[in-house]
Amino acid sequence: MVDWGAVRRVIASYRGAPLGVRAFVGARFAIAPLRALGEEAGTVAGRMLSLGCGYGALERYLAEINPALHIEGIDLDRRKVDLVNSTADRSPRVRLREGDATQIDLAPVYDAVLVCDALHHFPPDTHGPLAKAIAGCLRPGGVCIVKDLDVRPRWKYEWNRLHDRVVAGPEPILCRTPAEMAATFEDAGFVTERAERTEARLAPYAHYVVRLRKPADDGPAL
Repeated sequence: MVDWGAVRRVIASYRGAPLGVRAFVGARFAIAPLRALGEEAGTVAGRMLSLGCGYGALERYLAEINPALHIEGIDLDRRKVDLVNSTADRSPRVRLREGDATQIDLAPVYDAVLVCDALHHFPPDTHGPLAKAIAGCLRPGGVCIVKDLDVRPRWKYEWNRLHDRVVAGPEPILCRTPAEMAATFEDAGFVTERAERTEARLAPYAHYVVRLRKPADDGPAL
């Protein structure tokens, strides 16, 4: 279930931010599959890395509903990072830093990695290398949670593209099916535990969640 009290607290944590930012945060909560994301993050304790996290609204929500979670976000936009960190005292277990989420090279210190609505914005030739880099920064047994958008049905795909054009501009967008996304990470040594659509039948956004596990033995062969 969705914790709407936590949603309200997160929205309130952006008080003082420009109106456009607060509107974006509110719209993010209206669209995102909070129940599915909460189910996945609710099983994680420890450090989570979030790639391409934007204003960090979903990360603040996940930290609100799971007090065992500490989230470090990476985003390319310095203005977003500065804005979120300026209000970090309102969500102290979520911190952001500037960086290219497609070029991570980090030690295996994370219990989970979240990639939420970011991969379809990343160049397609970065997906495979990024999956390997994510495996490299996870502890054995760690989990990667991918939330992205499907290519079917066509009307939802076209609506998603229109939405992204309005929000992100004319940059290229590449959506993959849940099976294709899972296969990309399996090639990096992950084991798929979940790959399914999460939206209501008539909802216009083709959300899906893929949960992938790094093996608990020697990890993936990279």
